[in-house]
Formats: sequence, structure tokens, C-alpha cells
Amino acid sequence: MRNIVKSAFVRACVTFTVAMALWCAAGLVFAGPVEGIVITLSLLAAALALCALQAFWFTEAVIGRLSYPARIAGFGLTGLPVLVLCAALGGWFPLDNIGAWVSFVAIYLVALAAITAGYTLHYRRTAGSFDAALARYRESRKG
Repeated sequence: MRNIVKSAFVRACVTFTVAMALWCAAGLVFAGPVEGIVITLSLLAAALALCALQAFWFTEAVIGRLSYPARIAGFGLTGLPVLVLCAALGGWFPLDNIGAWVSFVAIYLVALAAITAGYTLHYRRTAGSFDAALARYRESRKG
């Protein structure tokens, strides 16, 4: 039952994302680059870019042996410029409002730290250290 719910949720997310992309493209054609459409497209671009960065940093497809803290740092350091670019192009905040940009960066860093700390605590309770789990995974792939 759990797999059915998970599968349905993933299908709903994919359907929603594709529909929003198509509707925004149609909106650009018929209404031009109005604020809501531009913001929505920039949020979609941010989500896709962060998913690509997650795949880059947290799989071994591109980067082989790298410690988990280094992967988190790499993701965090590359994710922030991507979000800042999307925010600037999407008009999330006025470009000249330094307070909004400082707040945005601070919220990003606090959220990244909180999510990392929370996931680390959860993972240590359930599976041990990230590096130990990664080593076990690598060993299982060799054999």
C-alpha cells in the first residue's frame, strides 16, 4: 500500500510540474512575461537546477569517492548561486533591496544547516554515519 501511495504522489508531482510548465509557456505566448508567469518559471528552473545539483553531488555518477560533509558543502556552495540567479531573473525581490537579499541568503544558510543537522541526527540514529553507510554501499556494488 505504501508503494502505491508513493507512486501516486510522484505521478501527481510530475503531472503538476509538466502542466505548470506548459501553462506558463502558453501564458508567455498569450500574455507575455507577466510577473506571476516569470516567478513560476523561475521557481521551476530553481527546482530543476537543485535536482540536477543533488544528482551531481549525492550520487557517484560524476563524483566518485567524496565524504558526505564535502558533498553537503559542494551542494550548498553551488546551490546558493543557482537560487540567487533564479531569484534575480525571476524578480523574487527587487534587485536594489539589499536587506531582502541578505535575508534570503541568511534563510538559505539557516535552512541548509537545519536540514543537514536534522537529517544527520536521524541518519545516525537509523544507520550510523553517512561515510560508513557509503562504504557499505560501495562494498556491495563491488561484489
